[in-house]
Order: sequence, then C-alpha cells, then structure tokens
Amino acid sequence: MELEEIEVYGPNNADIRGGIITFNSTEIHPHDMGTALDQLGIAIRAGHHCAMPLATTLGLNATARASFYIYNTQDDIDQLISGVKKTLDYFSHGSKQPR
Repeated sequence: MELEEIEVYGPNNADIRGGIITFNSTEIHPHDMGTALDQLGIAIRAGHHCAMPLATTLGLNATARASFYIYNTQDDIDQLISGVKKTLDYFSHGSKQPR
C-alpha cells in the first residue's frame, strides 16, 4: 500500500515481515480508520496492541493493524487497500460515507 497519507511500520522485506501490517494515516486517527473500515466490512485493530512502551517511544498515540494468515486471499488485501483509499477520501473531502 503505497499511499503518501499512510505510514507502514516494520521491515520492508516481506521475507522477514510476517502477517501483521501496522500502519497509521497522517490524516485519520487509527480508531476512526477502524470504525470506517468496519462499516465497509473490513476488520482491523486499532490501539496500542500490547506494545504501549514501543508506541510511547515512537511518539504514537495508537496504530492501526491488519493481520493476515493462510486463509486470506489477494481479494482480502485488495479490499483493505480499497477501503483505506475510500476512508482517506471520505475524511479528506467530507463527502458521503465510505461505501
């Protein structure tokens, strides 16, 4: 997900990354991102993720986290990216709900 409004934390090397993608938007609080994506049927987590000392060290109030496993498909990833884009558009332009 290469969007200038999104910062992804962790290694860029997919061989060592694992199935958890932690990210933040420069425009939207993680809890708002989670709520908007939930309205689109996309489940993510928002908060400290049992890593509050790390979040504090990084100067973060919270982060958003998408978790993937063997049962996820490319379509799931595409839906997440599409949902994030719709959410960014909604919060940027104040238009209709992200649907």
